[in-house]
Amino acid sequence: MPDRIRERFYLDALRRALVDVPSGEPFESESPDFLFVTSGHRLGIEMTTFHLPPAARERPRKEQRSLSDQIVQIAERLHHEAGGPALYVSVVFHEHPALSKKDTQPLARALADAVLKYRVPRAFNEPPVEIPWENLPERIASIHVRASIDGVDKLWHAVAFGWVAQINYHHVAEVVRKKALKEPAARSRCDELWLVIASDNFSGAAPAEISNEALGASYEAPFDRVIWLLPHAPRAIDLRLRPPAA
Repeated sequence: MPDRIRERFYLDALRRALVDVPSGEPFESESPDFLFVTSGHRLGIEMTTFHLPPAARERPRKEQRSLSDQIVQIAERLHHEAGGPALYVSVVFHEHPALSKKDTQPLARALADAVLKYRVPRAFNEPPVEIPWENLPERIASIHVRASIDGVDKLWHAVAFGWVAQINYHHVAEVVRKKALKEPAARSRCDELWLVIASDNFSGAAPAEISNEALGASYEAPFDRVIWLLPHAPRAIDLRLRPPAA
């Protein structure tokens, strides 16, 4: 979703998780993202989405998810243009080797062809099918297909899978350090400034959860609060802070 829509979603989640978020309509800007003015007090809230950094020599997982989504969307269009029926299709890609942009069109065509050539359910009451491995395109681990509920509705999507990575202290500290670079500009517009870090596994980021070590650590930050937000719970956790070194 576009960044502004995502930020609004996170703000709504923050309001559900914390009673001390003002209820009024904020001003929106680049820095901070939201500015609340209440009885002369100006509260700024800066939002960011956490993305786990890629390991050495690995393509970023966000890029891999984006490429897999593009491939599936193109395949759905090609399937429709070839006269294929409306379907619900779930696609799982092999994690290795990593996808690249040059794979997008060829793999999308191969995926569309695989679904077109296999006998798929035509009515919703028919059981779903899994296309046999020998019919799968290279780089794809599985394809599950179910018929549309009404012959019109359809959804093709890439399935996020794999282990849930641990978010450690250094991951969080690096986000705080980078966002602190924007603090002087944001601070000039408000009396109080919060940084909200959203850990959103539905944003295309690698599935990850924050470790107890990271939750219990103290972070050097120029913000009045740094909040770890789980937007789909919703749950907001205040991280411990210490003033920046002089």
